[in-house]
Amino acid sequence: MTWHAGKRLANSTSEWLSSDTPESFARMMRHYEHQQYFAEKGWDQPNAITYQLNSEGFRCEEFNADPCIVALGCSYTVGIGLPVESTWPWQVGQVLGLRVVNLAWGGYAADSCFRLAEYWLPKLNPALVVMLAPPVDRVEVLTQKEHMVYMPTNMPPTASDPFITEWMLNSENSRLNSVKNKLALQQLCKNLHTTCQTYDANIYMADSRERLEYARDYMHAGPRGHRILVEKILNDFASK
Repeated sequence: MTWHAGKRLANSTSEWLSSDTPESFARMMRHYEHQQYFAEKGWDQPNAITYQLNSEGFRCEEFNADPCIVALGCSYTVGIGLPVESTWPWQVGQVLGLRVVNLAWGGYAADSCFRLAEYWLPKLNPALVVMLAPPVDRVEVLTQKEHMVYMPTNMPPTASDPFITEWMLNSENSRLNSVKNKLALQQLCKNLHTTCQTYDANIYMADSRERLEYARDYMHAGPRGHRILVEKILNDFASK
């Protein structure tokens, strides 16, 4: 299915998105350490960070038939709180000389990544597909009316559905769900004769801010974290 949460914002450009809000920015700017950090990054200036979404509602250029890198993931891959030039998909694309098709969206699960990949990969011309798998405690549920991503922290307190109360509360189910989606993506890419590399956000984006720096919203990994992942992706790609 092609449904995508960002579609409602298609063809738009905004200075703020998701957890990166003017309120959080103002709150951060009350503290000297953040003022200094933002000034160093240039993020204290108007329009220092913008979110330009294409006609499909993704943070990248319009899709075409040129060779590309396809990025899959959640808000870490969208680059919430970061200029697009600081994000790992953009940097990998620059080094490899490939257009970037960023199919990520904030809050998505590994299920969401595979669903979009199954639809879009055959329609694109990917030379490389990279998935930064979202945290494992998320699962996408498709219903007749909407698509929901469940995680233990947002389950209804009165939920009585066994799928929610039993499946979601056993961490092994979540782990296996993520593994299965990564393996399914690898097979899809194999069928398309496309290189596929998968990584876990829990590993690469959950380290300390001292090591990764932080994004403007203070919730996501910063530029250094993306550079570390870029180096890993490029080294793995070169060794294939």
